[in-house]
Amino acid sequence: MKKTLFILFFSLCFSVVHAQELNATVSVNSSKIQGSRQVFNTLEEQLRVFINDRKWSDVNFRANEKIDCSFTLIISEMSSSTSFNGELLVQSRRPVFNTTYTTPLLNFRDQSLSFEYIEYQPLEFDPNNIPNNLSATIAFYVYLILGLDFDSMSSLGGTPYFRQMQTIANNVQTNNWSGWETFGSERNKSAISVAFNEPAFEGYRRMWYDYHRLGLDEMAENAEKGREKVVTSLPVISSIYARRPNSVLITLFGDAKLDELVNVLTNASQQEKQEAYETFRNIYPTKTTELERIKK
Repeated sequence: MKKTLFILFFSLCFSVVHAQELNATVSVNSSKIQGSRQVFNTLEEQLRVFINDRKWSDVNFRANEKIDCSFTLIISEMSSSTSFNGELLVQSRRPVFNTTYTTPLLNFRDQSLSFEYIEYQPLEFDPNNIPNNLSATIAFYVYLILGLDFDSMSSLGGTPYFRQMQTIANNVQTNNWSGWETFGSERNKSAISVAFNEPAFEGYRRMWYDYHRLGLDEMAENAEKGREKVVTSLPVISSIYARRPNSVLITLFGDAKLDELVNVLTNASQQEKQEAYETFRNIYPTKTTELERIKK
């Protein structure tokens, strides 16, 4: 009996200390490519292992605390047996306290991804010696997922992970890979890195905490108080838009949060609904159909 209890205790301790951070689903879509799918099946499995089995932080996660996320790699061109072009869709979410609801934290499409991949060659990553664009890109978005999750739980809690993003973005510059340029794009990986590490945009990260931890997480206990906190956190988006309308933060927030906001504002006052509608109609002019639902 004592031996059984010891084994059980040891197993529980091991699962706490060594459990990785992510619970990622991985999909490689190669429908546009003719021929055998074997290399893409191998790539999909290697990506799944690379993301889920690697320890990305010093934080100990229990199995039920892993961050739910997904990586969908869409291959559009295979220029050689080892050269690929495509795009990557990355999504993540976290549970809202005391509910069965999960709130989206990231819903981003990286439309510029070219990489080399040799089947069965292990995917490796060292932030100070980055071997290829695929592992660099995946690692970058893993740290973005971690940063957003930790920022939603504690004010500026994601700082170590955003700094890791910055390290990657800085160290790949000599490779001249597409999607990492420091000039000419407000929406690529370098722009994301700058946005989350630039002190001028720290207000966005503090808003992220207010919106999630003090807003959504409060709604199960006090719906009105939680909703009020969500609503009062939104002017930060207007402020960023006024200073830098092309900021990638505007894109990241809109793609992840607009649908949710419509639902959160369902029971808001008519004045709150109208103010939110007027604010976001100017910021997201292509989302008019979705935003019209706020006023109902």
